[in-house]
Amino acid sequence: MNHDKSIKINSLINKFHFEVLYKGSSRNKILIPSLNRTGIELASKHSVFDNLISAVLWSGNESKFLSQLTKKKIIESMNNVLMLKPPVVIVTKAFKHIDLLVKLSKKHTTTILFSTMPSAQLYVTVAAWINEQMAEFKTIHGTLISVYGVGVLLQGESGVGKSEVALELVRKGHLFVADDAVDVANLADRLFGKPNAIANKFIEVRGLGILNIPRMLGIEKTQNSANIDVIIELVIDDKKTLQFERLGAELKTKELEKVIIPYYKLPITPGRKMSDLIETAVIDLKLKQHGYSSADDYMSNYKKVNRNQ
Repeated sequence: MNHDKSIKINSLINKFHFEVLYKGSSRNKILIPSLNRTGIELASKHSVFDNLISAVLWSGNESKFLSQLTKKKIIESMNNVLMLKPPVVIVTKAFKHIDLLVKLSKKHTTTILFSTMPSAQLYVTVAAWINEQMAEFKTIHGTLISVYGVGVLLQGESGVGKSEVALELVRKGHLFVADDAVDVANLADRLFGKPNAIANKFIEVRGLGILNIPRMLGIEKTQNSANIDVIIELVIDDKKTLQFERLGAELKTKELEKVIIPYYKLPITPGRKMSDLIETAVIDLKLKQHGYSSADDYMSNYKKVNRNQ
């Protein structure tokens, strides 16, 4: 297993403002992107690991299991886990054996943190953050915008106008994520995108140069990251030789980082306001995902009219 990427416990504490109940070893690092519930380890001395290198979460379920045991067995069960040297155990207020855990931890190296968040919320926020920090990112060329809550990756040749279209969309109230260099990663078969560190918050508009979006339009116009839900390729067709969708009956797809993403190809021609078309494409995508197709509806109406003639 590759442990090149890791998360220091202090980074976790600073990000979520956890209360530190016991400060373990300063060398503790999270090496596996998960929140481990340690069901096997609590129930017996057996473990699938020689040591635990992921964050551990104990909440109501673990508390309910331990409460069925004698105090001696509770201590034994907790020690079974702590002896595996997990870097950190996060407990919630639903865990009823916090004082005993802190007492036992003083003989071990594990850091103990307390969170007021329920376990379900911890999975949504903390586990997602750990996954993001440890993911393998690849930088691709494109512009990422959140349109109606849908992550839109604009692609196309350099100079096609992606940044100008993105600027139009931001001015219309949508959220800017990244321009030119987008860092993408496959997280649980969902494509996740964020700005490359160098280009973060900046956009390049030909004729104007580099612009700082939050400084010019406001921090509320930006978003730190987004899932990539659709790819829209912008294409200049000066000679009118390219083939484009006419009916749109089938939702096209494109594979990126082993994830299949809905895909639209839009021609750039004089008189077309691309920001309006991208908004329309996002609405069309949402309708298709909810089972409605304008093309199918049109064809049904067409056949009905022909039958009546």
